[in-house]
Amino acid sequence: MRRLRESEWILFMLPASIYLLMTCIYPLGSALLLGFYDTIGGKTVFVGLGNYIKAINDSALPGVLVNSLAFTAFSVLFHMLIGLGLALLLNVRGRRRNLWRALQLIPWLLPASVVSCIWLLIYQPQYGLLNTVLSKLRLPFLVRDWLGDPGTALASVTISNIWMGYPFFAVMILAALQNIPSDLYEAARIDGAGGWGVFWYITLPLLRPVILTTSLLDIIWTFRFFDLVWIMTKGGPIRATEIMPTYVYKTAFYNFNFHYAAALGGIMVLIMICLSIGYLRIYLSE
Repeated sequence: MRRLRESEWILFMLPASIYLLMTCIYPLGSALLLGFYDTIGGKTVFVGLGNYIKAINDSALPGVLVNSLAFTAFSVLFHMLIGLGLALLLNVRGRRRNLWRALQLIPWLLPASVVSCIWLLIYQPQYGLLNTVLSKLRLPFLVRDWLGDPGTALASVTISNIWMGYPFFAVMILAALQNIPSDLYEAARIDGAGGWGVFWYITLPLLRPVILTTSLLDIIWTFRFFDLVWIMTKGGPIRATEIMPTYVYKTAFYNFNFHYAAALGGIMVLIMICLSIGYLRIYLSE
């Protein structure tokens, strides 16, 4: 009976382990394995690192990687800054505080398809909200096709993603703020600390673990985010918004080069692992 009780944890973990194996580990392993093969003469043959060498020589890949890293870096940075600012504001006691907190969740709760349609209407060249406002403000030199101009397309899509993702940071940081003991603030004020000093020496250090953990999750999610960019621009114009997920998708389902697409997916996984390890090293050094 005692041995049975000691092994009960296996029974509890078994369903989740099977689900994880079937939905994550097996598909990922199969996709990575596919990248070591290629179709030659109608036959699937093992080519080793051939597809990865092909990726190194792919002239489009450096630009795609730069777009992906820029999209990820600016999205995560502004998610954090806006989320932190809003969390500090929403942590202050006031009327309708709960209402304002609930309203901040709307962008995060909306599906990516809905967010994309909202921002497509905002950026619409002839009748969109942004160009209409600029015209009313007598700034016609700023009016442009925001998603059709290679110089502004990536920034426009990134802004859409920032709007969609900042509530996640706000919720996480707000929860952490509410767990900071009020005694620490009172002691700091007794010692003569001002508002900025309290934030810099008490609030921010206690929020740092939450910010770092949330940033790591956001980096992984944003780097592999596909829906928003695909619906808004499909990687255009002239690959100005082409990121790794859209490039992999086109390679697989437009060019039907599944083996090379699998190798590109393997490169994505490797990049995310490297980013995660680097970020974890920063986290553990704190």
